[in-house]
Amino acid sequence: MISQISFPELILNDWKETRDTLHKYCRLVGAIREALSKPLPHALHTNLLISRSGFTTSALYKEPSSLNQTFELILDISHKRLRIISNYREPLYIALTGQSLNALCDETCSLMTDIGIKPPLERPSFIEGTRGRFDSETLKTYWRAVTSVNRILKEIKKELPKETSPVQLRPDDFSLILNWFGKGLPLASELSTEQVEFGFSTGDENISEPYFYIYTFPESEILEEFTKPGTFIRTKGNLKMAVLPWSRAIHSKFPEKTITNFFKSVKPLFK
Repeated sequence: MISQISFPELILNDWKETRDTLHKYCRLVGAIREALSKPLPHALHTNLLISRSGFTTSALYKEPSSLNQTFELILDISHKRLRIISNYREPLYIALTGQSLNALCDETCSLMTDIGIKPPLERPSFIEGTRGRFDSETLKTYWRAVTSVNRILKEIKKELPKETSPVQLRPDDFSLILNWFGKGLPLASELSTEQVEFGFSTGDENISEPYFYIYTFPESEILEEFTKPGTFIRTKGNLKMAVLPWSRAIHSKFPEKTITNFFKSVKPLFK
């Protein structure tokens, strides 16, 4: 049983500018992890892991020939810093104030060069020069939400057979995700690997509020057989999803149970 955890009000319009700034920063750090990591199955090396205070690349090798020297980038949301820590130099950090993506890219590349790492970024992808908002209070609220969702997804992960991903942040769409892989999904497709994704989004162009979701790949109508009444099936691009709005979940009598039961609704998919 999960101990009591909190579910704060999280209204996208209240922090959208800060969310968009954080999303840009995550894209930058995610690109560094992707470029300097050994490719992993299911492209898991393109995502960020969750640490106690923010999102992290996890330990990366300084260079392939120096396996005893590692460094790590941590987007420390709790303290509004980008931290660069290594086992061979003193810790470095950059204060996150809402500086433009271009400015943060320049600062990050400079510090990486200082500790002997050639910046691996394609700079044209990070030239946006517009300063953004980066509000401390709304970041704290978001991080409380992430911490709670992370704990629930970790509990779900323990119950899933076969292969699962870590709970991660996908920088591309700023979703917190847990992926479940296997060959037992009753689909018509001949693809060798099927996948169920459990996720949490802060809102997007299709759904303008935070929400939990489940989708299958390849897409399957079977989702509709297992999702409970009160959820919605919506299209995200070409994917059909089961959706539970954050506001509905946290205002239910037992929010944690409501969210957990939503994710568990598709357990019959894999035998």
